[in-house]
Amino acid sequence: MYSSEIQSLLKQEDIEVGDRVNVNGFEGVLMPKPDKSSTETVILKLDSGYNLGLEPEELELLEKKEQEEVEKTDIPYSEDKPDILVLHTGGTIASRVSYEEGGVKPAFDPEDLVEMYPELTEICNVHSEVIAQMLSEDMEPGHWRDIAEKIDSVKDSYDGIIIGHGTDTLGYTGAALNFMLQNIDTGVLLVGSQRSSDRPSSDAAINLYSAAKFLTETEFNGIGVCMHETSDDSTCTVLPGSKARKMHTSRRDAFKSVNREALGSVNYEEDTVEFEDTRRDAEYVKNLDIDSNVGFIKVRPGMTVEEIDFLIEQDYNGVIIEGTGLGHMPVNSFDSKTEHHEKILEKVEELAENCLVVMTSQCINGRIDMDVYDAGLKIKDAGVIEAKDMHPELAYVKLMWSLGNSESLEQAEQLFTKDIGGEVTERSLYHE
Repeated sequence: MYSSEIQSLLKQEDIEVGDRVNVNGFEGVLMPKPDKSSTETVILKLDSGYNLGLEPEELELLEKKEQEEVEKTDIPYSEDKPDILVLHTGGTIASRVSYEEGGVKPAFDPEDLVEMYPELTEICNVHSEVIAQMLSEDMEPGHWRDIAEKIDSVKDSYDGIIIGHGTDTLGYTGAALNFMLQNIDTGVLLVGSQRSSDRPSSDAAINLYSAAKFLTETEFNGIGVCMHETSDDSTCTVLPGSKARKMHTSRRDAFKSVNREALGSVNYEEDTVEFEDTRRDAEYVKNLDIDSNVGFIKVRPGMTVEEIDFLIEQDYNGVIIEGTGLGHMPVNSFDSKTEHHEKILEKVEELAENCLVVMTSQCINGRIDMDVYDAGLKIKDAGVIEAKDMHPELAYVKLMWSLGNSESLEQAEQLFTKDIGGEVTERSLYHE
């Protein structure tokens, strides 16, 4: 709450939280005061989307906030348009400004999608349901199962399904759905947003529109991701769900396909779609079992024997090692500083006796090959298997799914190394 002096000043100027104001030459929306901010400042949300604290030497009301209507308008429906279901899980794409909390929040009624993004109704009938309301960093493997269950139960009732999802772990969910709903016979696109809808640079509306456009104008069946292809608003790309990865913290074109080409694109400016159908003729298989008792360790200079001991003590069913290069970790001893490396190798072998240990690479692009160098050969002989061209997050999800659908480590290994839905290619092509 603002101090009594600030409140008196605001009342004098007939200014309330949510009004557009000019403070010391800066224009923006007046926000409530967070508990930890200075009592002598007012909080202004600039048009850039950022908040700014200012001591109000000059204060001017520019525009009163619009009053929300009590009744929502009916969502239009046309028999001539395809039906698209938007399943809401939370995240930035579902965020709108909250004057009560001083920022944006991911909670709103499903009908608000049409209010926030009315252009969707130009190409389809929009239906909306809430699965969860969370930021994606809070997503757990159990939520993947909930999402997959929902998709399976409604897939025959709609012409396509959009999953509104936070971008931080969107790639994990895309990979999980790819395994849980193999060869699904409808189009499912995960859609996120790097910038919230209250910011002028928001990518939410274009990403959602492009996803709906792609689903309604192509014969796409499968799990995909639809996000900005470039940093401007010209095109969105549709990536395979198992291969999509967030590669930048804040750019709108953050998502790229790792070791596989994109599935298609939507030119937003020209309102056109490109899609090359590469589907396999295979039966739809629903399998939602997951074993989340999987560990993860990143290789780097300074690794200790105790770290591998810790993994052994946890009694994991599987462990992902994010190695260097072609799939390496410190296992060679040649001086006093590296004497413990041989012990690391012994511990890795002990680890692999009771759980499935998989090697991935920090390089992201390219593939594992532990037959090239001596270190790789030693690690492979210790019982570690290769993730081929799966990036670390994809391998992590697939290992959980493989273990959950196997009765033994041997069976899980066979399932892990098999291509389930385009996540593994036998040969990686070099691209500039």
